[in-house]
Amino acid sequence: MIQANLTKSTVAKRPILFLDTKDNTSFLSKLSNQHGKEVEEITSQQVCSCVEFGLKKDCVYYSVCDEDTLIQKAYELRRVPSSFRLAVNVSVNDIQVVDSLFREEAVSIILASDRERKQWGKHFERAQSFHVYVDPLFQPYLIEKYREMKSEVEHESEEKDLRLDTEKALTVLSQAEARILEKILEGKSNRRIAEEYFLSVATVNNHVSHIAKKMNAKDRTHTVKRAIEEDWVIFK
Repeated sequence: MIQANLTKSTVAKRPILFLDTKDNTSFLSKLSNQHGKEVEEITSQQVCSCVEFGLKKDCVYYSVCDEDTLIQKAYELRRVPSSFRLAVNVSVNDIQVVDSLFREEAVSIILASDRERKQWGKHFERAQSFHVYVDPLFQPYLIEKYREMKSEVEHESEEKDLRLDTEKALTVLSQAEARILEKILEGKSNRRIAEEYFLSVATVNNHVSHIAKKMNAKDRTHTVKRAIEEDWVIFK
């Protein structure tokens, strides 16, 4: 029990870099002061420089930014040593934002901006004691993503012997999209494709969406089916 308390105390003292899509400065300051934490407002441009110069313990560095900037900063901070916890506050209805954030290993705390303030405050307080904390409102999303990942694994063995006829694909897709589709046919996940091409997961997600739209496909699996129907696939 003592060890658990010490662990929680150590976690709670780690600085938090908080990215928010809504301005909750005054409310967050009130909550943080109750826990003996200082709140320092920073701009989105200052996020990475603050990390480089070092963050103070028991301090919340708070920045309000738009969704695209939030995703970009999360990706940039992914490669930074985790001497802090990165927290974000987003709506469970912003599927693209949520999907990108869950794929970025840098994010430690994900809170749901959909909650009324009193409930939101309770989850913010609860998150202080954990290395990683995800608001329970995201559980339906997590279950769905698990099912998708399981489906990808099941299809991987079926898709790994498929090769793209690039010449035919380029009559409809851009070169970047054709490269992404080729990796999809190899059974690679969006995350793995991003790593191989040194792209953000958000960028790969956008490419996959554009590919599906151009091919009149509903999802990744349907995209493969459409590629076969269009005779873009070489079987080996």
